Amino acid sequence: MSSPARGSRSQRKKLKQSPSISVKDLNLIISTWDREKLSVRQATSTFAATAQVLGMDIESMAVSKSTVHRARIAGREQAAEKIVELRNQEIPERLVLHWDGKLLPSLSGDTEDRIAVLLTGEDDAEFLLGVPASSDLTGRNVAAMVLKEVDEAGVRDKIIAFCFDTTASNTGMVQGACIRIEQELGRSLLWLACRHHVHEVILKDVFEASSSSGPDIGIFKLLCDRWSFVDSSQRETVETSEDLVEFFATNDTASKLKDDALAFLKEALMSKNHPREDYEELLRLSYLFLGGEGPATPFRRPGALHQARWMAKAIYCLKLQMLKSQLSLTGREKAGVERVALFVALVYCKQWHEAPISVKAPLNDVLFLEILKTYPDQTVAKAAEQALRRHLWYVSEENAGLAFFDSRIDVEEKKQMVKALDKPASKKELKRLEGKKMTMSSSLSSFVTSKTRSFFQKLDMDEGFLAKDPALWEEDDRFKDARKRALGLRVVNDAAERGIALVQRYLGSTKSAAQEKYLLQLVHHHRKLVGREKKEDLQKKAF
Repeated sequence: MSSPARGSRSQRKKLKQSPSISVKDLNLIISTWDREKLSVRQATSTFAATAQVLGMDIESMAVSKSTVHRARIAGREQAAEKIVELRNQEIPERLVLHWDGKLLPSLSGDTEDRIAVLLTGEDDAEFLLGVPASSDLTGRNVAAMVLKEVDEAGVRDKIIAFCFDTTASNTGMVQGACIRIEQELGRSLLWLACRHHVHEVILKDVFEASSSSGPDIGIFKLLCDRWSFVDSSQRETVETSEDLVEFFATNDTASKLKDDALAFLKEALMSKNHPREDYEELLRLSYLFLGGEGPATPFRRPGALHQARWMAKAIYCLKLQMLKSQLSLTGREKAGVERVALFVALVYCKQWHEAPISVKAPLNDVLFLEILKTYPDQTVAKAAEQALRRHLWYVSEENAGLAFFDSRIDVEEKKQMVKALDKPASKKELKRLEGKKMTMSSSLSSFVTSKTRSFFQKLDMDEGFLAKDPALWEEDDRFKDARKRALGLRVVNDAAERGIALVQRYLGSTKSAAQEKYLLQLVHHHRKLVGREKKEDLQKKAF
């Protein structure tokens, strides 16, 4: 790319004195071009301008669109090889396999199913294997494409679990992708159903249960259309709505839920540890709606509303509820919006926020069911309860092992859990607890059996700490190491969703499948290492 043109002795001397770009630096530049999705023309002009500012002799350099294009193609391949090399050096011993599928436009102009395949591990390790095309998203094809990516990476022996959306094509016990992957690998894995997907299913059922009076797509569109005319600083909260003030004053259960939710939301917002802006927005809107103090800053403009993104609809409902006096809503619509907004702010938001914390999953499911039994709006509560009972993946005999590392569980209950490890396992090989087996008197120890030991074994934990009094576990190095391994399990499938979003953003950026794979790996690697928000982030290098 920087080949000198033959010229006079003075020109060659000048070139030797001017700065040069190494292959490593060139890869860094190319990865930035790709991440920012610069065209060849844009990349060429910015490169030439930057080179001149740095004192390089442009006249003695081969700088053209074709030269930049060739360098970009070669650089992507070199960078992808380096990424694989780094991955092989950094990859943990224990991995969770993730995938997600979506129908997207193809390079030929038609449509095709794409499957994002990723690996995660301890210490926030995350690796994109690929986003291959598939003829369809049946369990058979998904399993085949996922395993092809796994084999190319050479990591079969390191996979101990998989995280998946709870669709029938994944979870079917005969033809599902999960069971097929297990059969192909020849061993049992931990089944970590995506907790965000489970909670979206719950919210979907809450919306549908309120269909006679609940919000529909029409009023969400109304909010978008009227956004320029509303003043989000003039919001209505539970402290300013006469009906809601009376509701909380006369309902002790609702009042306690509000106080608990406000305390949780305030602490969560102070942590500033939010993986996505919309996750933080859900917390902030819930806090403001429940009367939490906050600056009268404008709400974010409503984003795109996709049928599958139920969390986006939760955000819409909170905004509609606080701005409904400025919108032309019918009485039925106002009642439906309020119903959903209360459910989201009082109980749902905490469940969503804590979903990624693996060791909290078993107890959170138990506590959620307890809350729903006494929740003031029983129509909403029953819909949520039925949905949750269909997805009790984390109180299965095996995944109940996560609860041993939950600091909220008292010592006496943990003693009972240790005793239960000698209880015979169920005769059925169940990956999730049957909903009817969960009762309000069920304790976490009732889900533990000898099968739970396989959880410790799959994570290669030293079980020696189990022989000690649970009151002393926190001081035991074996327990600390085991807890770190349990916390390292990624129980949400956000990584695979980001993989799908990545290929959507860069569709059409290249004309070949090989170059597309290099580009996606390059951008994914660059995003992991180089931030955009702070100076110290911008100083980091991807290579």
